[in-house]
Amino acid sequence: MAMTFPRLLPRHPAAMVFAATVMAFLVANAACGQANVSADDPADSYVLGQGINVGSINLAGYSSLVATLPDQGRKALSLEDLSLYASAHVGAFINPFMEAELTGLNLVPWGKDGGGDNGKGGGYVVLERLYNDIQLPDGFTVRFGKMLAPVGDWNQIHAAPLVLSTVRPAATYRGFSQYATGLSVLYNDPKTRWPDVQVYWQPMDEFSARPDSIVDDHYRLVEGLHVSFPLALLDKVGFSVQRTIDRLGVEQHLAGVDFRYTMGPVTLQGEGVVSTLSQPAGVHATRSLEWSGYVAPSYALDDQWSVYGWYEIYDGRGAASIAPAQAAGPASDRTAQDILAGFAFRPQPAMVFRLEYLLNVGGPPVNPTGLFASWSVLF
Repeated sequence: MAMTFPRLLPRHPAAMVFAATVMAFLVANAACGQANVSADDPADSYVLGQGINVGSINLAGYSSLVATLPDQGRKALSLEDLSLYASAHVGAFINPFMEAELTGLNLVPWGKDGGGDNGKGGGYVVLERLYNDIQLPDGFTVRFGKMLAPVGDWNQIHAAPLVLSTVRPAATYRGFSQYATGLSVLYNDPKTRWPDVQVYWQPMDEFSARPDSIVDDHYRLVEGLHVSFPLALLDKVGFSVQRTIDRLGVEQHLAGVDFRYTMGPVTLQGEGVVSTLSQPAGVHATRSLEWSGYVAPSYALDDQWSVYGWYEIYDGRGAASIAPAQAAGPASDRTAQDILAGFAFRPQPAMVFRLEYLLNVGGPPVNPTGLFASWSVLF
């Protein structure tokens, strides 16, 4: 079967300009020297994973190339993320941060998904974050702009080279607002005596919202709280609450918990959320409660090799919409259950290759059964 490449330049000039800009940045950085700095290198030599400083501005980012091979449906090799960070630290009152990315660019699609491409796969340039931090005494920070909502841990870590697996559990992105555009107050105790706290508020529509084709919902009100209790250097337990009103007027109240615990080479992490939904008059009520959660163990064989997996159970609006009409019986009939197993090879801290297999073992799938691989770089 012949492979076909999408004609991107005429239809997506912004995506191509963004890709060319970031690729030029990568090539320029690679020409600066080796990724590992020797003792004879100057102090400002480029180090892979730490970005490059241009005056008071730091430029960094990450890329993730993903091969998706589901048992059924369309297979593809895609540039899932090509992200550019820009940040500056000018003083206590001026600390801007920006993240823009090219996402969902199918490089080599093949096979059929039964419904055609429907215009998907050409890539989108999106503004992920744009905010400024005002640093106050005693560990307080006031942030205003577009930011990631601190629901759970995965949504905040976000970058492909830093998370556990190529396939993201549905519980880490479905059923809540991943973003907030507005005001946030953060507290980080300099002496680590008290938990970290973040309160946030979005009083209007999201700024520079993602297209409808790559998000589940849009929100015109978002407010919430996240509290994280540190247990050790990397271990913690967090609690989240979030209230949202979407563009249809559906009000949602969410409560969640996330954790991470390390025992030598073994790490256990997970998240769980439960939400109540209130529909306004005139909106058909498909459900009033949804919940989901996952637990993920991983084992570090050495500094470069590790094995990992996760089990997820998801009973949300996405699963209900996938289920056939005649399966509107018990909630368990609509509950998706997935098991994932894989391994990761990290030749150096800023690079990781992953190969994993996901199996849907119950309910209408959110993530498809199949093989997935990725190559991610933090630059």
